[in-house]
Amino acid sequence: MIIEILFPEVCGLYGDSQNSAYLKQTLPDAQFIETPLTDTPYFVENRPDLIYIGAMSESTQRRVIEKLQPYKTRILELVESGLPILATGNAGEIFCSHIDYVTEKMEADGLGLFDLTVKTDLFDRYNGKVLGKFSDMTIVGFRSQFSFLYGDNSKNHFVECLRGDGINRQSKLEGMRFNNLICTQILGPILALNPLFCEYFIGLTGNAVTAAHKEAAMMAYEQRIKEFNDPNVIFGNNK
Repeated sequence: MIIEILFPEVCGLYGDSQNSAYLKQTLPDAQFIETPLTDTPYFVENRPDLIYIGAMSESTQRRVIEKLQPYKTRILELVESGLPILATGNAGEIFCSHIDYVTEKMEADGLGLFDLTVKTDLFDRYNGKVLGKFSDMTIVGFRSQFSFLYGDNSKNHFVECLRGDGINRQSKLEGMRFNNLICTQILGPILALNPLFCEYFIGLTGNAVTAAHKEAAMMAYEQRIKEFNDPNVIFGNNK
């Protein structure tokens, strides 16, 4: 199995680099290709089994969009063919149609796989938690962001939030999904926090796996579900 980690030197904020680490622990025999931002991605001329990209700064986000724009057709081809791709934090925003950097008075067009717009305000940091449902499993995690997404993701969302906010403060639908491309602003890192989802996501490659350190990971996961169901736990700093 070949796993491509995109731009790990600049796309691993908020602990997201640990998603890559957890994949490596879960898949010790896989080949991991860590593509720096200065290099041509492996997926351009080859087909990895799975791609991961994590959270980044706003300035890096613009560089990543510029880097990937020439490969938009190839990315769409891979997504339509069912290649599993996970984008966490603000990485998923690169697949939206447009990003408005309010504070910096800048704009950028995304790759346009989702008809959603992004508003990024560096004077409005949102910190929160998520307790939600994806398919038949519970998803838990954390959020720390300057951006919200706007538009209709009712038919292609990732998580239905039981507690916490979705793509914006008025939404209960978090993230986006297009075939096996999953975009989520949930941090944590999400794979280690949700071992069942980790197994599910890797399973999209056609390979059944057991999440690394599963017994300990499940104990922490179940404890966090219990904690997040406590009505006294605060889920977000809403305006």
